[in-house]
Amino acid sequence: MRAPSTGKATLLIASVLLAAPAARAQEGSASERLKEAQQLYQAGQYFKSARYAFNAIEGDPRIEAEAYSWITLGLMRAKLPNAASYFFVKTLQSGSKPAIRRVLTQTESLLMRVGPDLLRNFLVRHTAYEDYDAVNRSSYLFSLGKEALLAGDANRAVGYLNGISDRSPVHPFALQLRGTAHALAGKNEQALEDFRQCDERAAKIADAGKDEDQLRRQQASEAEDLQARCRAGYARTLYQMDRFEDADRAYDRIPKESLVWPDILFEHAWASFGRAEYNRTLGKLVSYKSPALEFVWNPEIDVLRAQAYLALCLYDDANEVVNEFNARYAQVGEEVKKFVEANASNLGAFHELGKKALSESLYTRNGVYRMVNRFARGPYFQNLVSAERSVQLERAAAQRFGSSIPGAASGSSGRGFPGFLEQVLSWRERTIRHLGGAFIKNSLLDHHAALIADFEKTAFIKLEMLRRAKERLMYKRELGLDRTRGSIEPSRRDDQYYWSFNGEFWNDELGDYVFGLESECRG
Repeated sequence: MRAPSTGKATLLIASVLLAAPAARAQEGSASERLKEAQQLYQAGQYFKSARYAFNAIEGDPRIEAEAYSWITLGLMRAKLPNAASYFFVKTLQSGSKPAIRRVLTQTESLLMRVGPDLLRNFLVRHTAYEDYDAVNRSSYLFSLGKEALLAGDANRAVGYLNGISDRSPVHPFALQLRGTAHALAGKNEQALEDFRQCDERAAKIADAGKDEDQLRRQQASEAEDLQARCRAGYARTLYQMDRFEDADRAYDRIPKESLVWPDILFEHAWASFGRAEYNRTLGKLVSYKSPALEFVWNPEIDVLRAQAYLALCLYDDANEVVNEFNARYAQVGEEVKKFVEANASNLGAFHELGKKALSESLYTRNGVYRMVNRFARGPYFQNLVSAERSVQLERAAAQRFGSSIPGAASGSSGRGFPGFLEQVLSWRERTIRHLGGAFIKNSLLDHHAALIADFEKTAFIKLEMLRRAKERLMYKRELGLDRTRGSIEPSRRDDQYYWSFNGEFWNDELGDYVFGLESECRG
């Protein structure tokens, strides 16, 4: 019996022994490169630091989480936040507490630059309260608060938002969220106080950022919009409390040049309708016929006009408004329906639609663009478009950085760190288009559904006019043959004056018109 051969076993052992020093050397090289990355970071060579940390991962995947965290820090200090956001997310997903806590020091800065929606779900899912330092904890609580409010839990949202530091840049936005949550929960006095503080804080940010860099100017613009929305929240809360006179004055404090005001004017008209002040309702709505407000898309304006005429039993006027409504919006509704159906699974097409609407004049005659402008011209979508441009700038900056730093390994792919950043920035562009496309699509669906509901309302108004006409014939109710327009002097506040309309619209008068129609209702 032959003894078993030991040749293959000896060869295997030898190969393992030979491989072990090589593996140890590779591990040592990766660890050393990561230490170099940290030293470069401390020396202020941030992009080179990120590049060395990236190459360390290829040497030893086990240090991936730590390397991701240093790449994040390096790219943030190199002013490449869009690229950094990818490595920030990868660090959170790693589960490594030391690495996660290291990148969470950048939470506030990153949220202010790339927006909260990209990161909110990752923060909620992968981090905990104790992971944050005092400065960045507010951004986490803001994310939790917004998530809770979106889920319809106002009380839980308030609990999170209460913990936000008043020194945090997200604090004014948290005040608006908390005010909204309090109003939804019926805690009106707390809501008023939050909206008042939001107004004051936003005003300071807007004034401070007007002469600063691009980021500060963008934040100032957002603050102006926030201030207007907080004033609107304050006025709505007063109306909810039946403090109608105070609500009127609060509505008047909203700047007419803000994006919020055209919608607020409509709310103000509804408030008058709810108090049966139909002439005041019609007066506010007539402001939308001004050339300055021709851009406004809101089919409910005509619906409310028809309802006001119906309430005054001015059936010819109501019928004329309904016919105008049908002629103006039927084709737009059909075009939107076709676009949505043709691009149901293509969010990129919706994102591009939003950008095209933005590129057109605000006073475009294109009905679909006018509908899209209703939501695309708000700060959320415009910030996404701005972020898309910033990705292009980062791509050029990363290429400059990469070409100026020789001596770092290019990586097994042959493309190295700059090549990988190209893929990262392409990912970031896709996330922007996804967020923007989802926003435009959902908003378009909501507004199309509202338009269909408005068609149903106008149809009901027509039926109601026919019903009343039938009743008059059946019961032989006597109709007045004449009606006198402008014969009733409307009620006014002590800070308002009465002037007759001369056929011209003046911007400082918009929203202040009141009709003087006499009701033709009988019996």
